[in-house]
Amino acid sequence: MNSSGDRRGPNGLQPPDDPGAPAGGGDYSFTVDWFSPCIPIWQNLFAGLPGAIRILEIGSYEGRSAAWLIENVFAAGARGEMVCVDTWQGGVEHRAVDMAAVEARFLHNVTVARSRSRADVSVRVCKGTSSGTMASLLAEGLGLAFDAVHIDGSHQCPDVLCDLVLSFQLCRVGGLIICDDYSWSQEAHGAEDLLNQPKLAVDAFVNCYRRKLELAGINLRQAYLRKTSA
Repeated sequence: MNSSGDRRGPNGLQPPDDPGAPAGGGDYSFTVDWFSPCIPIWQNLFAGLPGAIRILEIGSYEGRSAAWLIENVFAAGARGEMVCVDTWQGGVEHRAVDMAAVEARFLHNVTVARSRSRADVSVRVCKGTSSGTMASLLAEGLGLAFDAVHIDGSHQCPDVLCDLVLSFQLCRVGGLIICDDYSWSQEAHGAEDLLNQPKLAVDAFVNCYRRKLELAGINLRQAYLRKTSA
């Protein structure tokens, strides 16, 4: 499901000599860090998952959260898979960002993470929309196949709701669904448009699916859901 004309290999990764990948050898290349404050909570949430797991990430940007998962969640000696979905076109908040450079850093960073991981983690990169990609994953027979889904793609309310509903179909019973930027708003404080932020979609999803999931935690940054029933 990669875009046509790219040079990615079987796992969706660009080869090491790709001129678009930043230099740095075994070092990560990040320009922003929105993820580190979440690590203590993620450590607790992922502690109970099996060693050989499959994780889906909607919206990978530079790959900071994906790299952490690859390095820290998959048990030593285990085999696992990360499926990373992104258009690498950016949203309204990325209008001034060079998204081609962001994509190159992502590819570099997940390569570094795989080299550092104690596990055998394959990374499948799906460049496209989340709705189209998740529909394709379901068509491939991967319903209920993912141990965890991290949703950090479009922050527009209708898109977030669609991502949550499709993620529920892909996540196994007992698995995690993490929705990022719960209280993020496109507009300034006091002028928020509910349809331009994830919160309304997350709240509606939790209410509609309340007999099929439990709220494992919530804060201004993220909502943590555990699927309890198919």
